[in-house]
Amino acid sequence: MNQQNFVPVLPDNAPFTLEQRAYLNGFLAGLFSRAPQPSLAVPAPESKPLTPLTILFGSQTGNAENLSKRIAKEAGKRGFAPTVQDLGKYHTPQLASESALLVVTSTYGDGEPPDNAKAFWEFLSSDAAPKLAQTKFSVLALGDTNYAKFCAFGKSVDERLAKLGATRAHPRTDCDVEYEEPFAKWMDGALGALSAQGAEEAKKCLVISNQSEAAADGRTPTQSQITNHSVPTYSKSHPFPAPLLANVRLNGTGSAKDTRHFAFSLEGSGLSYEAGDALGVRATNCAELAEELIRALGRSGEEPVPDRDGKETPLREALIHHYEITRIPSPLLKAVAERSGDAELQKLTAPGANGELTKFLWGREIIDLLHGHPAAKFSPTEFVALLKKLQPRLYSISSSPKAHPGEVHLCVGVVRYDSLGRSRKGVCSTFLAERVPTGGAVPVFVHHNKNFRPPANPDAPMIMVGPGTGIAPFRAFLEERRASGAKGKNWLFFGDQRAATDFLFREEIESIQREGTLHRLDLAFSRDQAEKVYVQNRMTEHAKELYAWLEEGGGFYVCGDASRMAKDVDAALHQVIQTAGGKSADEATAYIAALKKNKRYQRDVY
Repeated sequence: MNQQNFVPVLPDNAPFTLEQRAYLNGFLAGLFSRAPQPSLAVPAPESKPLTPLTILFGSQTGNAENLSKRIAKEAGKRGFAPTVQDLGKYHTPQLASESALLVVTSTYGDGEPPDNAKAFWEFLSSDAAPKLAQTKFSVLALGDTNYAKFCAFGKSVDERLAKLGATRAHPRTDCDVEYEEPFAKWMDGALGALSAQGAEEAKKCLVISNQSEAAADGRTPTQSQITNHSVPTYSKSHPFPAPLLANVRLNGTGSAKDTRHFAFSLEGSGLSYEAGDALGVRATNCAELAEELIRALGRSGEEPVPDRDGKETPLREALIHHYEITRIPSPLLKAVAERSGDAELQKLTAPGANGELTKFLWGREIIDLLHGHPAAKFSPTEFVALLKKLQPRLYSISSSPKAHPGEVHLCVGVVRYDSLGRSRKGVCSTFLAERVPTGGAVPVFVHHNKNFRPPANPDAPMIMVGPGTGIAPFRAFLEERRASGAKGKNWLFFGDQRAATDFLFREEIESIQREGTLHRLDLAFSRDQAEKVYVQNRMTEHAKELYAWLEEGGGFYVCGDASRMAKDVDAALHQVIQTAGGKSADEATAYIAALKKNKRYQRDVY
């Protein structure tokens, strides 16, 4: 191998922290990208000092962290010495000395910061935040346009940094769930704007470094690509067709819910996961709903339209496999308002109609919009251009690979409800429950979530709060601890509607408890008595014991609904620490902040 074409990268097991490893990788990449390149016949750029760059990430599920690492790798090739830092560990007084800053952050819940960014935001939005006249920055905000407060936290960070005197080197980019293309454009623009060498030379360096990587093993780029493509690797863009091994209803007869246990084979996929990860599932839409949309459009379904990758496909195929056909996207709503002339829709699509718009959209789907406004006509190509691309759904994995080698399990609540006189179906949950036969292939990929893991110390206590399908990762955690022989105590808070019909995995949980892996189990079935009881009520009832487990070094984990349950559980935890720990409200807040900083308070909420 020609050492001049080799860009070294430190292995993950090198004895450095994430931040140190990112810095050294960036330093080495920047250094080696300036080495002579005789085999490329392209003059190497003049060696110049590396530009310090701080990349901060706020991440709930790991996407922002992964993108930050990709930025650091690219920045190292463009003349930067990058440092990647978790906002939960960032030394906030350092902010005053930052000269080049990139912030990558998601938005959690109702426009809130992700867990690891809360303390940073409290500092940034306080009077203690420093003036940042010397700082040039750019923000990448991650979000989902299905939520009213799309990318709200990223927008807040962007506005606050500017208010403190920092200069936007590159405009903020707000990314929907399909973020690859806007991310790449933002990264190129932001690094180019911050580069001391200017955007043009940065692009030149990028071309050289890409050529270097392709030629690093002595083969031409074409040969490298052919070799790489010959090895099947499965990912979000290339999911594995996993055979469905089991589809079992977990609720008893008479339950108001339909919760399913799904098992898939991963044999031959090369995919691996850990307890705490999620499984991405690429579903297809209900064919009957697609046909109804085609009729409402007055089309045959054979008309050619672009698929999600821009290739031509029949309209029917596009609606079944490539686009979201239930939730009403904003561009379609605005287009229908304009073409129909409907005064109510025009009012709802005007700025500042958030509350009224949310009420209108609840329980209403695209088919209702088309039936309700037949005067709004669209060609097939116009129609699909107004739709969102069909996105994979992520589900918390409910199995440990140690307990079920070659398999992965999910616990999924099947969504069915009635509204406006129609029966509605959840896209992915009914795809799995109704449209895939046993043995049928389901396109899947693993989404790693390093921010949600059982305690690293096998002797540390573990407290889990997971009502409903929130039990999924905790089944995996318990299986993992049993299989690995961990000695730490385990406490599960579980709840649902009725014990007789909704105690998910009851036999398994009770068996794990009898054998001693599950040391404590507290249940809350809300409909089994006149007054509703929830998991947060059980927490406060046992405040003294819960606080004692935390004082012993226990980890506190929550999985489930973000909008209500997670907030109520967080409030109950504050109350537990105040009452059982004898602390003030501010002291309890500081106590919980320390738990989060030390990764002893982790949440997987949706």
